[in-house]
Amino acid sequence: MYKRNYKKVLVEMKKQFAVRVQKSDIATFFVTSNRNDNDATNKKRENILSNLLKISPEYISDPEYGQKWETVRNEWIRVIEELTSDYSKKQMWETKLMAGRKYNYDIELTAEDGKIYKIEFKYGGTKITELPQFLSLQAKVELFPVTFPQFYYDKYIDKYIACDCGISEHKPTISEYLVMVTKVNYDVSPFFAQLKERELIEQSSKNKVVNASITEYLNEYGRTINLSAFAEKVRATQDNKIYVLWANGKFTIDRFAESDLGSDFQFHGIRNGNILEVKSGDIVYSMLLRWRNHKGILNPAWQISLRR
Repeated sequence: MYKRNYKKVLVEMKKQFAVRVQKSDIATFFVTSNRNDNDATNKKRENILSNLLKISPEYISDPEYGQKWETVRNEWIRVIEELTSDYSKKQMWETKLMAGRKYNYDIELTAEDGKIYKIEFKYGGTKITELPQFLSLQAKVELFPVTFPQFYYDKYIDKYIACDCGISEHKPTISEYLVMVTKVNYDVSPFFAQLKERELIEQSSKNKVVNASITEYLNEYGRTINLSAFAEKVRATQDNKIYVLWANGKFTIDRFAESDLGSDFQFHGIRNGNILEVKSGDIVYSMLLRWRNHKGILNPAWQISLRR
């Protein structure tokens, strides 16, 4: 299929690339974004990488951004060569952005022979152990007898509401709350919209409530973690995944060794009142329990990192 109308297809691909990626987007590889812009900035980087094999010469020749485009493109080609030992048929390769939560990686690289490389892109660091997280699991995941969202609703959400007499919207039922709290859009209901609108009012008191809920939850349920279920989550999300990390103007490659994904998982401890630690061999998994979309409002999750 690559030989038929190849030039026509290439022209069309370049047009699509130009529409989706602005020349200035390449600057995101050379600056560190602030926390509020992290998601949007990373999406730009991932979009660039998924399209980089289709780059138009005008990006390289751009007087302002051309050098940056050339640097990233050359490094990306080097990564492909390192992974495949054959870049001679680069026109035969396809890269696809894997958007959505159902995927555990960012970019799918498909070779002429159909072999697929699952690539997880990370900005900053040169190996997995340097990342603030390599895996994120929503707190609704059933690793404990009671999930954190259920626990928070039963014991702490009323304390949070009591901190701010201006919260007037009715609290959802437990069934409604468990569905809506995992969303990222605050307009999912008037209640969550108002929590976001009034986030800064009595914020210190609200934060104390949220922090206390996390500490109590870990102290009560941390030791009950289903270790086999956690081990399976790690294996299912990390097996055959390749990490491509960008730092200091170059890419490095890292991945889990097969021995890292063993089954000997043990409870290791609780640290700082908000981190549950699980150990497997010489690896300690740190499971930070936090709210991804503003504290006490939406999307509680486990932010998981590791150290050896």
